[in-house]
Amino acid sequence: MIEEKLNLIKSSLPLKGQAANPSAKKIISMQDLDELQSGRITPETELPPMQPLFSIYGVPCFYRGELTADCGKAKSGKTTFLSILMAATIKREMLAVERLTDEPLKVLWIDTEQSQQSTQEIMKERIMPLAGVDKLDDTQFYAYNLRGAGFEKRGRMVDVAIRSIKPDICIIDGVKDLMTDINDAVQATLIMEKLMELAKEMNCCIVCVLHQNKSEQDRNMRGSIGTELTNKAFEVFQCSILGDDETFKVEQTYSRKRKIKQNFYYIINKSGLPEACANYHEQPRDAQGRFMSMKEDVSPDEVKAQLKTIVDAFEGRTQRRFNELMAVALKRCGVADAATYYSYLAKAEETGVVRRMNHPDTGEQWVELLDNQLPF
Repeated sequence: MIEEKLNLIKSSLPLKGQAANPSAKKIISMQDLDELQSGRITPETELPPMQPLFSIYGVPCFYRGELTADCGKAKSGKTTFLSILMAATIKREMLAVERLTDEPLKVLWIDTEQSQQSTQEIMKERIMPLAGVDKLDDTQFYAYNLRGAGFEKRGRMVDVAIRSIKPDICIIDGVKDLMTDINDAVQATLIMEKLMELAKEMNCCIVCVLHQNKSEQDRNMRGSIGTELTNKAFEVFQCSILGDDETFKVEQTYSRKRKIKQNFYYIINKSGLPEACANYHEQPRDAQGRFMSMKEDVSPDEVKAQLKTIVDAFEGRTQRRFNELMAVALKRCGVADAATYYSYLAKAEETGVVRRMNHPDTGEQWVELLDNQLPF
């Protein structure tokens, strides 16, 4: 190895009798070679395994040492999705999201877009109720509002916060506010390189929140910062609100590893909290983008198997929260995805096996088992 380095250094030096011309050929130093060698990867290189922090419908996501993008139009549920994520750092399972670590995660949330009151309100009225806690652990949850700071100060504070707190996951809600011009390609590159460096060095997942372009047809993230984030992110999540203006959708549009094929739907209940959507179905498309029929012929034996799956998910109970029933069906009863669960539940309702009801005070949705004497 040393001999290889010396040969490279010699090859960069002028030949005997030639005058040195620094502008013609740059001399390679031993330090340059060491830095280059440190980045070499071979099939035998021993590397630590990648560490996902969460899974959605059982698929790992939000990896340490990587950037993740959370994008969408204005008021499309970007911060609500992140509230679900932050609650899952405490409670472990939250709707379709599951924390993959045994211990709660350390969270750093940097809000550059909303008022201080709004940041506090999200913690008190959304994250804490979702997590089922009366108080956030000051050693695990760190929230900072930097809306009133200048862009240079914001950049310094982000660096200071990540290096000093050493979070497992850092959420920057408004990454565009770290620059003066959203279309400045140089600034965008520097910011992304800095965040990638921090994510790798501090071994944390950095989630960057950014708006999409305003045109309904244009789903690209805004500006040069959006282009850079698209290129550098390990995975991209897109939030949207559907035609009924009540149903929110979270879709993983890109991943460098295993893609989450099942979209995640939720509504906001009477308590102002996100709740898994019980009845939204997107019509499937074929490879050419044409809508396909959703009707399928199901045999009596298949219907019986579907009903048994729903009954089994009650695990001996007569009533269960909708979200809990779906989670058990997906994780323990072999149901492939949420869309399949919805179709099984609809068949169980249609045949009088179960009925859905809303809690009179909270509006939370429950499912009641009406007929548990089926011949299974």
